[in-house]
Amino acid sequence: MNPVLRGGRWAPTAVALLLAFTLAACDNPQRTVDDLRQQIATYKTAPTDTTQAAIEADLAKLDQHVDKLTSQGKTAEAAGLRATVANLRADYRAARMVRSLKDAQTAIQGIGEAIKDAGQSLGEAFKPTPPPAQQP
Repeated sequence: MNPVLRGGRWAPTAVALLLAFTLAACDNPQRTVDDLRQQIATYKTAPTDTTQAAIEADLAKLDQHVDKLTSQGKTAEAAGLRATVANLRADYRAARMVRSLKDAQTAIQGIGEAIKDAGQSLGEAFKPTPPPAQQP
């Protein structure tokens, strides 16, 4: 049997490597960028408050990563990530604008329907009633 699985001398090393890999994957800015692209695409087709909150959280996470890179003196890497974040923010703003326009369009259509219904009701109220039929 594998010594790692039996709890041999490699077990602590394997666990440490697995933990390091997992933590590195969680802090991977490229993964966050890829997730953001997917979230923004989803938001464009079906905008929800939950997706909006996730996008804003991931943008904040990337901003923190840019700050971390800058503080470590990795200015070229920070500049590249900053440009990517700016592009993602622009895509997100455009998606939010589309959502706002769709919401406004829906509201205007609702107001139009309400005015139409009110006009029909007023028309019915002021419509002359025909005289009663004459009996011979």
